[in-house]
Amino acid sequence: MAHGGSAFLDILAATQDKTPDAPSTDQPPSPPTQPVDFSDEVVRDVLTDLQRGIEAHDLDRVLDIFDQQNMKDYAQFHDQMVAFFRRYDSVKFRYQLLQVTSGKDGSFAIADIDMDAAPSDILPTPQRRSTQMRFQMQRGPKGWKVVALRPADFFNQ
Repeated sequence: MAHGGSAFLDILAATQDKTPDAPSTDQPPSPPTQPVDFSDEVVRDVLTDLQRGIEAHDLDRVLDIFDQQNMKDYAQFHDQMVAFFRRYDSVKFRYQLLQVTSGKDGSFAIADIDMDAAPSDILPTPQRRSTQMRFQMQRGPKGWKVVALRPADFFNQ
């Protein structure tokens, strides 16, 4: 009987050893899918890059968040940003994320944008612009990129 009890304990121990492994085999598939999800955090990362690029007058950093291949009017947007940086010396750019949605029609973010821009002119008259901007985003090989924004002429006014 003691031998049978020992076999039972061995089986019980073997089953208990396998039980803790079960949750960990469920976890590895989760992390790879997490970065693909369109979330507030993803949008904030993109918009923070836009904010820092604009405030630092870093054209490359700003353009890097836009998808050159899939943005319909990328060349026009590029020229608009070049002209914007020539026109303004210092820019304060703020955003407040309002909504993030993702569905079959794409991934979208809506944010309130406030911008104070000091012109390069000798007698600068700072300009303040505010709008509610809609960003359409798409995940590519280099992460999430903006493929469209409205109003498209915000930086051109």
